[in-house]
This record gives sequence, structure tokens and C-alpha cells, in this order.
Amino acid sequence: MPPGATRTLSLPRGLLALLAEAGVRVESLARKVGAVSASARLTPAQMDAFLDLALPAVGSDEARLKMAMDVRPELFGVVGLAAMAAPTLGVALTRVERYKRLLALDTVGLAPGRDSTRVRIHLARPDGPTARMRAEMEMVFLLAFARRMTRTQVIPQRVDLRGPVPTYQALLEAFFKAPIHHGQESDALVFSALELARPLASSNSELAGLLGPRAEQLLVESGSLDVAEQVRAALRRMLAGDEPSMEAVAQTLGTSGRTLQRRLSEAGTSFVALLGEVRWELAREQLARTDMEVAELSFLLGFSDSSAFHRAFKRWEGVTPLEYRRAARWRTTPSPMPPRE
Repeated sequence: MPPGATRTLSLPRGLLALLAEAGVRVESLARKVGAVSASARLTPAQMDAFLDLALPAVGSDEARLKMAMDVRPELFGVVGLAAMAAPTLGVALTRVERYKRLLALDTVGLAPGRDSTRVRIHLARPDGPTARMRAEMEMVFLLAFARRMTRTQVIPQRVDLRGPVPTYQALLEAFFKAPIHHGQESDALVFSALELARPLASSNSELAGLLGPRAEQLLVESGSLDVAEQVRAALRRMLAGDEPSMEAVAQTLGTSGRTLQRRLSEAGTSFVALLGEVRWELAREQLARTDMEVAELSFLLGFSDSSAFHRAFKRWEGVTPLEYRRAARWRTTPSPMPPRE
């Protein structure tokens, strides 16, 4: 984004459709906050004001939560489709984390642990009038997405909510089917490694290959991709048999190696750390969704030989690549979803 330019955002097409179906006059509200239309690019202030008007207009808390449960792939944009085409739920959530900043003020952040991952909701205005609605709806949507796309009854290990116990607690319990802890420091879902390894029924490597670069380009065009994410995106494109150098990545980003090193240091990371993270991410993706030989995978990830890849992967995961693949295949046998009531 050029210096001094105002960041603009797009309201998700799916959200607009659901709001309209709920009787919310989205175009009228958009004009009220100074936007040309609800489908136009909005400033952060306009989007914030729009959501503060639109969400309460849906009606009851039950109506808002049920709206968030209504996951419709046909209304997804490039970002939603890229997540839908991911090989596993974990990869899909990683894509949501990276791409969601394109679409909204409120984002999500993944904090991986050894046996579970915490998916935290980051609200642009944590104390705003609709903060609780936004956090709960985001969490409900993510879990509804997980269940629909994996065709399994994904259940989080726990659900953290900042607010007190609400009057509609029974509805939350019936949907999440997990322990709900109120009065927490943040709003978050915690998923086990087993749940995150579940394959998506909608997984499509060819579609992901087409949508991934487009989603990355949208992030770059929007000016919302920070330097670390730009490097990660470049590394994912360039890891194809050789180990990309920092100078080569810097050239693709239109800067020098020295400048890139300084910017990464200011961001609290390094090129070596990001290269390791991307290799780890790609290794898990390929082992979980393909039958690629480990030797071939080690070559594609730019390792000097298979033994170097084995050592690195065991350091990352605590198991060998083949052990990880066997565990992922065993864990991810889909079970049918129970009938909807």
C-alpha cells in the first residue's frame, strides 16, 4: 500500500447474503455509514460502523448464531475457496489465518502446541458494542466450516469466551459440544492435533494451486501482507528442488538482501526461521495428502539429502516422516456426520 493511502476492506459476500436473508437492509446501512454500496470497498471505520448496525438488526442472539452456522461454499470468494481446497482442516485454518485480513477487521491467530492448537479471535475493537457478537459468530462459523468440510463432528477440546455466561448458554453448549470457559482473557477455540489432521472432503490440489497464488496476490495488492508473510509466500512458490537464498527472495519482492534482512529483524524473525517454518508446513501438507516418496520430498524442499530432512522433521514433530504419514492416514478416516436436527 502506498504511504499515506487509506486501507480499504470488502465485506464477505456470504455475510451480506445471510444478512439480507435475515431481513437486514444492507444497502441502506451501507449508505448510512457513508459507503456507496455494501459490496464496495469500505474503510475500516465504515466497516466497523456497518457491523455495529447490521448485527443487532438480525434480531435475537439465537438468530445471529444460527446465521453463523449456515456455511455455504457457493458464497465463498477466492479466500474461502482456497481454504476449502486445502488437504486438511489444519491447513485450511492456516490459510484462513493468513488471508482473513483481506476481508475483515477481525482476524484469527493460530498458536500451535505439541498436541493442540489454539485458534484465537483478534477483534479490532475488543470493547466495542458488538464485540461479543462478532467473536461468538466467528467461532461458530469456523467450527461449522470444519464440520461441513470434513464431514465429521469436529469437537474442540475447549472454548474460551471473554464475557460472562449468557442467557443463551444452552444454545452454545448444544453447538460446541465442548467445555465452555467464560470470563477468559481472550475468545478462542482449542483443537486437538487429531481434529486438525482431518482431511477436507472438498480438498482439491489443482484448485488450491490455482487459487493459492491469486489469494496471495490479493494480499499483496491490499497492502495487508506483512514482510514475514511476503517472504513465506515467496518461499512456498520457490521451494522446488533448490534452497532459495535470501537474495533471490529479496529480488522477487523488489528489494535488496540487506534491506530484507533488516526488515525481518525489525519484525522479530529471520530468513532462516521463516524458511524452516515453510519447509515444516509444506512437509506436513505433502506427507498427509500425497504418496510422494520421502526422498523426492526432501529434494523438493531443498535439503541436501534425505537424512538431513529426516533429522529436521524429527526435530519438528518428534517422529519420522513415515511415522507422521501413517499416523495422519490412521487419524483421518472420515466418519459420517450425524443427521441435522
